[in-house]
Amino acid sequence: MNEIATEGTNFVRQYITIDWLTASFRDIDCDITEFIVEILNMDYRDFIFDEGGIGRSYHYGNTAKFDNIQIYYSTQADVENGLNTGFTVNFNGQGCRQYENYCWNDRKDWTWYDLIGDLMKLSGNFTRLDMALDLINSPYTWQFLLKKIYEKTLIYRGSVKRYNKINTRTGEDYHASIYIGDKPQQLNIYDKKGERLDKAGEEYDVNSWTRWELRLFSEKAHLAVLELSEGRALADLFCGILSAHYRFVTLTGDKMRSRRSNARWWIDFLNGAKETKLLIEKDKPTLKKKENWLENHGPEKAELMLYVKDLFVYGSDTALEKLITRIQLQTLNICDSDIQMILQGILEEASATGKIDLKRKDVVTDNIIKEIHGLLNNGYEP
Repeated sequence: MNEIATEGTNFVRQYITIDWLTASFRDIDCDITEFIVEILNMDYRDFIFDEGGIGRSYHYGNTAKFDNIQIYYSTQADVENGLNTGFTVNFNGQGCRQYENYCWNDRKDWTWYDLIGDLMKLSGNFTRLDMALDLINSPYTWQFLLKKIYEKTLIYRGSVKRYNKINTRTGEDYHASIYIGDKPQQLNIYDKKGERLDKAGEEYDVNSWTRWELRLFSEKAHLAVLELSEGRALADLFCGILSAHYRFVTLTGDKMRSRRSNARWWIDFLNGAKETKLLIEKDKPTLKKKENWLENHGPEKAELMLYVKDLFVYGSDTALEKLITRIQLQTLNICDSDIQMILQGILEEASATGKIDLKRKDVVTDNIIKEIHGLLNNGYEP
């Protein structure tokens, strides 16, 4: 899964790997030592077992650590006290490198595909995946990318941020980062050479070392791991996701930038990767969900408190009148999207209960909308 390419005599090096992996397992028929030995193929005696630890932050009772490789788990007593069941295994960036070295010490042909395959057999839910592309002496530096962004050739609807440090002796930027997007999908391009110098005092005899890091969370991480579990090359997946979600277009052309062709450098960078959209289906907000929210949160409690107060002070008839008046005043705040949500809730519940004949849904919908407007504007019951 570590793929290296060399171009000509310029020693342009390209290296791609997994740089973060997190997976959770709710229903798993093994204990923590079996998980370490049988699934991770590690010696459990190399781990430190702590009661609590960082695992508490993830609602587990305990933490097993091998430096930057961490497993969060709960005992039966923890579960009975309301903590999570199963395990969560977490490899951060350094943890990934440590795990590679550990596995390669026993098996020179080991790859991340081996671990992903084993974790998939346990029906793991992957909640984070980072893929890191390191470019050494490459033209695709953070400065190059920043120039393209300032030229307004990036087609992307999300946020773009830039952070950097300044060398006060030279006046030059270093350890710079560009963030495109945010959770659950973020592309981070940064000066890896400057980062290593800043964090570890390490100096590298290269002109530039730029990292393109794609960070995926929640469902997007799981979708990407599913692609890898089916044998998809990491480099192709990385570029395929970039191809589907980000575009750099030509500097000139149609006034509408989205109609312009992709820039030649971007086409070359993507290297013909299969476009891969990580689409997450979002549930439509429905009136039923709004009802569920209201039944479990604060607004109805405040209304009940007002009603009880009026009931004791003014009696039941006046308390009911004041309640109806407050509800009628809320009709002034109803907008078109609220009416659409009411309509959706009516149609869903009517379909489930058979209370309304939906054979001519278009006619029924028009009639319902008219009656809703009449109810809100005139205060009569349909």
